[in-house]
Amino acid sequence: MGNCGSSRKRLPQPPIQPQPHIQPGQVVVIPQIQQYQPPNFSPTYVQTLSPLTTTYPSQPPPILMGSPVEYNQGQYTTIEPFYNEEAHYPSHPSSVILDDYGVEEQPKLAEMYVPNQNQGNAGYCENCKQRLVDFDPDGYASDFCSDECRREALGAGLSNPPCIQCKEFPRVKSSEFCGMLKCRNLPLCLTCKAKRVYTRSLWCSKFCRDRTPNWRQLVIERSNQLCLYCNRDRAILGQDFCSSQCESFVHSNGIFIITDSNSQKYKDVSKQFKDAWRHPHKPVPEISKVWKIYCTEALISRYNLYREEVETRQNLAGNPFPRGDGKRLMSAGNEQRRFHGTKMSCLIGLKNDGQVCSDKSCSVCCIIREGYKLRFVGTGTVFSRFGRGIYFSGTSSKSDDYNDGSLKDFYGVSYKVMLLNKVVVGKGHPLTVDNMTLTSPPLGYDSVLGEPSTSGNLNYDEVVVYSEKASIPQYLIVYKAQ
Repeated sequence: MGNCGSSRKRLPQPPIQPQPHIQPGQVVVIPQIQQYQPPNFSPTYVQTLSPLTTTYPSQPPPILMGSPVEYNQGQYTTIEPFYNEEAHYPSHPSSVILDDYGVEEQPKLAEMYVPNQNQGNAGYCENCKQRLVDFDPDGYASDFCSDECRREALGAGLSNPPCIQCKEFPRVKSSEFCGMLKCRNLPLCLTCKAKRVYTRSLWCSKFCRDRTPNWRQLVIERSNQLCLYCNRDRAILGQDFCSSQCESFVHSNGIFIITDSNSQKYKDVSKQFKDAWRHPHKPVPEISKVWKIYCTEALISRYNLYREEVETRQNLAGNPFPRGDGKRLMSAGNEQRRFHGTKMSCLIGLKNDGQVCSDKSCSVCCIIREGYKLRFVGTGTVFSRFGRGIYFSGTSSKSDDYNDGSLKDFYGVSYKVMLLNKVVVGKGHPLTVDNMTLTSPPLGYDSVLGEPSTSGNLNYDEVVVYSEKASIPQYLIVYKAQ
């Protein structure tokens, strides 16, 4: 059974009257027919009253534009297009389709289910249970009577998963789409130009793909990880999503997504967190969840532009780190991943809804939604060792000292959260002694590097930036408090 048809209002429906040769509850097959249009007749759009067919007397009928018409025993019958679920595109029974070898093949016949009105609620909407169902474009009787009921059932979890395109209506049977033409109107095959492509492909078949000389250069390489948003298709290699549609939706809404504990991202973040836990008196905590943060396009664009500006000015990419072994090379703008501890007011990260709150006192949600703000510098600490900047550390146990305000009890277990961020360090100015008067890095530098030393009072590293553009949250780590 399908779940979504063309847009219809919820209207009272007359009882379905099966044709004389069709018994209630019987599955019938629509035969292949030929299109026919009476001569000297101008087609017009009309509204058919029956869900599937409309029969007219022997006079030339008003014909739905593009509809197949059968003339039989003095009557014209228009038949609505059916939906070829295997190819995921709309088709008329009289459409010409070529197989892999250019030979015309017969389209699949559509089956129509006529509800048995003697079987209790059979044929009635599964949501309101008061009105008879309508028909989906695939020719099957739907589960619902209207689009309103489809939306209500989808929201209540009573239907198939949502259409991968519009995400507004449930999918029809054996398809990824809801049945709306705008969702399933896929392009023609790149090679044969006759058949519709498979979802997220350029070809209708392997035969057509292999006939394309450079097809390997046209194929997007995929990773072994599933798309973090739809969790259905494999992600594009080096990215988190399977398509630009999934990526655009996530960034447009500024949401964040929990990562699978078996994914490489989860393993990388967990390893960095545990390896960077250096305080000897604090045992390494157990990580509960890792959330991938997707900031808005505006924040991402601002950060990327700043990184390009720093790289243009300092020319750092490919150079070895000043105090390294010469093997590790800097990336553009000397971008690094650093931890940041802060407070929160809600239960973000603990619940599985992936929603940020609107409480302005919740620092974690404000950072995810709007980025780091200099006006809040010093609100959660006694003093700022290197002036009015935004502080990060490569030592996770140090950032843990600053996020007691994130301590929350959730079902009897105490948790804390920590942000892992991308930071444009650029050319960092090392300092071993306090300088609380700083409001910007020294001339020619992009950040301040607080370095531990025997002469100073800093035990673990710090990175301080003085521009809101220089950092962006990337992960939210949820771990059990000690």
